[in-house]
This record gives sequence, C-alpha cells and structure tokens, in this order.
Amino acid sequence: MSFDVDLTKRMTSASRTFHLRVRFTTRAKRTVLYGPSGAGKSLTLQAIAGLQTPDDGRIAFDGDVLFDRATKIDVPARRRRFGFLFQDYALFPKLTVRQNIAFGLSRGFGNPSSRVDAEPVERWLRAFELVDVADQRPRTLSGGQRQRTALARALVNEPRALLLDEPFSALDPGLRHRMRDELDRLLDTVDLPMVMITHDPEDLARFGDEAFHLEHGTITEPQESIMKTSARNHFEGTVHAIREGAVNDEIEIALTSELRIVATVTRASRTALGLAVGVAAFGLVKASSIILVTEADDVKLSARNQMTGKVARIVPGAINTEVVLQVPGSAEVVAVITNESAGHLGLEVGVAATALFKASSVVVGVASR
Repeated sequence: MSFDVDLTKRMTSASRTFHLRVRFTTRAKRTVLYGPSGAGKSLTLQAIAGLQTPDDGRIAFDGDVLFDRATKIDVPARRRRFGFLFQDYALFPKLTVRQNIAFGLSRGFGNPSSRVDAEPVERWLRAFELVDVADQRPRTLSGGQRQRTALARALVNEPRALLLDEPFSALDPGLRHRMRDELDRLLDTVDLPMVMITHDPEDLARFGDEAFHLEHGTITEPQESIMKTSARNHFEGTVHAIREGAVNDEIEIALTSELRIVATVTRASRTALGLAVGVAAFGLVKASSIILVTEADDVKLSARNQMTGKVARIVPGAINTEVVLQVPGSAEVVAVITNESAGHLGLEVGVAATALFKASSVVVGVASR
C-alpha cells in the first residue's frame, strides 16, 4: 500500500496568505507528518481525505488516483474509503457509543436509532470491548473508551487506511502516554496503513515508520534525518554468519558473545544493505510478533529466535497487555499479548518467561556509517 502526494494549496485571510507545497511518497505501514502548528499538516491530511480540494497536483493511494487537477479527477471523500480520526475524537455528545459508531454507516442526515444492531457495529463493539458501555454517552466514558469509540466509528465502513489528526494533543501528559500505548495496540489489531499528523516528538518516535517534517507549508528535511520506527524491540549487534538459501538468505546477528538472533532477507535486500560478516547491524521486531511461553523446555515451535529472561513490567490495557522481559546481556524485550493470554500464562513480575519470534518477523538494517 502506498500514498503518493503532490499538491499545492493557497489559503488567504485578512492577515496573511499561506502557500502549501507538499510532495512525498510513502509505502510504510505507519507514516507521520511532523511539524509545528501552522506548518500545513492539517491541510495536507484533509486534502488526502478529500475534505480540502488542492489548487493543483495529484494524490493517489495504492495506484488509485484520488485527485488529479490535470485530468479533472476529484474522488469524493466517502468514496476514498479512508477512516478519519479527528483531533478531539468529535464524538456526538447526545448519541450513545453504539449510535456514534453506527453514524459511520449513515447515508442520510438523521441520527442512527438507539437500538441499531448492524453487524459491523456489533463487531467493533466486541473487538474494542465497548459492549458494556454501548448505551452510554461520551461524557461518561474514560479517555481510552472515547478513543476506541472514535476509532470504531472510523473503522466500521472497512476503510483502506486510517488518517489521524493530532490524536493526543487535547490530552493531559499522563493520559497522553497511556493513550499512545492504547492506540499502538489497536493499530496492531486492525493492521491498516496509517498517516498521522502531529507536532509532538513522542508521537513521531512511537508511530513514525516513515516521517516527513513540514514547516512553512513544505517538507523541509530529508526523511532519513528524522525516520523512526514503531518496532518496540531494537536489537543491535554484528553480523556473525550468513547462510545462503534458494530464495532468501539467513542472517545471524550476534548481540553478545552468547546471545544471537536470526533473520531472513531476500538476496536483493542483502546486497542493497551491504550485509556481510562483521558489519554492524540491527534487528527490529514488533511487540505483536513476540510469542511468550513460561515453560519453553516443553514447547517445540518453528520460531528460530528464543530469548529467556524474567518479567520486569506488566502494563494491562483494555484489549491487550504489554509484557516487558529483562533478558541477561540484552536490552528489554517488549511483547504485546491479549489479556486472555496474559491471564492464562499467570504472568507476574519476577516470573521466568521466554520470548519467541520467527526469523521472518525480524527487519534487518545496518548501522549508520
């Protein structure tokens, strides 16, 4: 999936004229447009969504042209099939959770019935654990419940991608941290490409698989200078061995003299990265790719990588639980598992556990020279 954006927009008021000139292409699962207030981030996101019409340019998603001034293409917002999460969630205060979610299915101007039981609404109520509050109004909900309601409304129409407008800016710092964790887990659950705009470097660090810096209406820094990753596990080491295969090559990275991880890469990727024995390299692994077991000696799995340690921290959420293992000789290993799995494993701080992950789930990179 890819976003190809090339647009210009001129906005004029009594006090100033603002020129937006933005061009970028991204194929990342999570993309962040980052910059100060007034940089043009919201205008760009609204243009992608179809809520603003550029003066000139072209916007495409996965090869599907959404806007092209030259050929007079301008696909209406609803037909672009993007889920849009507004800055303050924009929930309707007089509608229940169920009605707010159902509003995403509405084609007219009337409010959905309080008794609406459409299957997509029920599915997202269950998925985001909102069944018990389905008949409550937004003012009675916690911050996490409001965020999940807004996200469910954005997802109920089965969008192709999500667009997020400063989703944490209206929250106090403590709640902002918890909501980042919550959204991170939810995004792993729905597995859709996402574009987020923000001025907060913490959002950039958490969600920016690929990032573009906007200032004064244009992208002002090379994307490489601020690129971050949403992978919670970052293992640094040196290429210890390479084993060539018929399709993919296997890269063994030594983290310490005793601890190693294995990754698979295509021959083309290996060549492009310059991977060779002795090269400083790192492996990135998403927390959702980690499998936890508490009795590893009795388990036989195809996962090539095993890292054993003790539970250092447990952070329960509405849907998933984050578990942090402290592995001797290594950085912490972060796993995200369902609440049901966490209960089944009987995890507690200090308990021994093993993190398992497949070689194919490791993204390999080389350290900056």
